[in-house]
Amino acid sequence: MLDQVAVHAEPVPAASQLTVLPFLAAVQGYLDAKQKIPGLRLTMHRVMSRAGQGYLQQVCAYLGPSDPNWRTKVGRAFPVTQGIIGAAFKDACIWRTKSYQDISLLHADLANDAARNNETLDLSKAPISFLAIPFIGASDQPVLILYGECAEFNLFADDAKIIDLRSMCVDFCQLLDWLEDQPFPNIRNYPLQKGVPVVDRETVYQSMQEPWRKLPAPKLVKVFSFNFENL
Repeated sequence: MLDQVAVHAEPVPAASQLTVLPFLAAVQGYLDAKQKIPGLRLTMHRVMSRAGQGYLQQVCAYLGPSDPNWRTKVGRAFPVTQGIIGAAFKDACIWRTKSYQDISLLHADLANDAARNNETLDLSKAPISFLAIPFIGASDQPVLILYGECAEFNLFADDAKIIDLRSMCVDFCQLLDWLEDQPFPNIRNYPLQKGVPVVDRETVYQSMQEPWRKLPAPKLVKVFSFNFENL
């Protein structure tokens, strides 16, 4: 889960938030096209550094159910070993909840994984489908990670859906590469220095989540870090 207490929080430039929010809205629209997905939440994390240390930082609010505390979540920074986004960062590949034939089997694995991570869960309310898609930068290391969760059984276990979402991310990479050439005179992607990754115990749900390696993660050509700001 990503609602645990973060290491710290720092402001994220409004330009960076506005860069990813329309894309996340498009992803939400794709997932909700046939029917509203229960509990769907989407956000983006970036690789950032503070005082020479590297973290995964939530770039923007969650898109999904209304959250009165959304302001406290923007800018949260986590160790690079945090949950499924940490696994996607480490492996530089897509991670997701694996396919289950019965929801009771999923709940059993979820309960065991949560207990292993010292988490307390209400299985009747906890999300059951998770997704993390890393965006690999020009230095061949993750720059951004798309995170999704919902209460729809086996939503991200559908390979065709993952292929579609990955395709959307590939096109978003092309947009970010174009923005790197500064087509707008008042917005620039200021480079972030690379920090020494802050690690903690890995908290990916080892039983219920898995890497998806049928296609490589989306790749950026020009972008080394993500930090769009107004001049």
